Amino acid sequence: MNEEGLKSRRRKKIIGIAAAVCLLLAASYFVARSRPVQVEIAAVKRGVFEETFKSDGRLRSKDKYTVPAFANGDLMSRVTLKAGDEIKKGDPIVELFWDKHLTIRAPISGVVSQVFRDSMGPIVRGAPIIEIIDPTQIEVITELLTPDATRIRVGASILVEGWGGPAFRGKVHRISKAGFVKPSALGVEEERTEIQSELDHGDPALITKMGNNFHVDVIFYLSRQENVLQIPIGSLFRDGNQWAVFVVQKGRAQKRMVTLGARNDRDTVLLTGLSEGETVILYPGDLIRENIRVKARTPAR
Repeated sequence: MNEEGLKSRRRKKIIGIAAAVCLLLAASYFVARSRPVQVEIAAVKRGVFEETFKSDGRLRSKDKYTVPAFANGDLMSRVTLKAGDEIKKGDPIVELFWDKHLTIRAPISGVVSQVFRDSMGPIVRGAPIIEIIDPTQIEVITELLTPDATRIRVGASILVEGWGGPAFRGKVHRISKAGFVKPSALGVEEERTEIQSELDHGDPALITKMGNNFHVDVIFYLSRQENVLQIPIGSLFRDGNQWAVFVVQKGRAQKRMVTLGARNDRDTVLLTGLSEGETVILYPGDLIRENIRVKARTPAR
């Protein structure tokens, strides 16, 4: 067989393989299309709804005392205290020499939060040496974007969690009216303001496990509504400028436009579009479209 014949035979073989692959893919597509797509579902429910807002926060001691040098002089030894060390009222901190040797002592009991000066040598009057805090007097600090801060009111309830122990309740007691600019994690400058909240510690023994500048998650409770319809936010998707969901009707997905009210990190208030007891599809992906057959996935045990 000449070279031209070999090339022709090779082309026919390639075309045959490609046609077989196409037929196989088409068959797989139609088989898959005929099977119902397995989905997670949830029912439209009616009940109490609490609008919440979640933010990062930190714990801060309300009682701080900076220990300064009381005169110009020389520190005769190094400050051996470290941040986190416990200290009692009257404990020695460092020796100061001016016209005589005097010991600088802790004015209160607490925990060392900062060491400003740990080396020997000259020091001027008023220069800070260490800072002592009372770890039992803790407040919660959150730095919110100013539009979010306007949604918070003094006296609003909060839930503090994510610090390594049980959650605590508390209340907002001060909203700063002085905003400040702070760069975000992406380097974008943001206008923020400080929210201060008091803790209801519950078990006093747990206070000893908390500390200054500990990270916490803070949930603000903004409003409460009784007997309202609500759906999981995981069922929502955008359709143009509107919100929509897929409702399961007779084993098929049907798109439905909805209007929404307040929301939290799990659910949203439903104003129009659905009725109590209807079933919506959670986390609808690319396989879910109008009128496709669906089947509720069996929960994993």
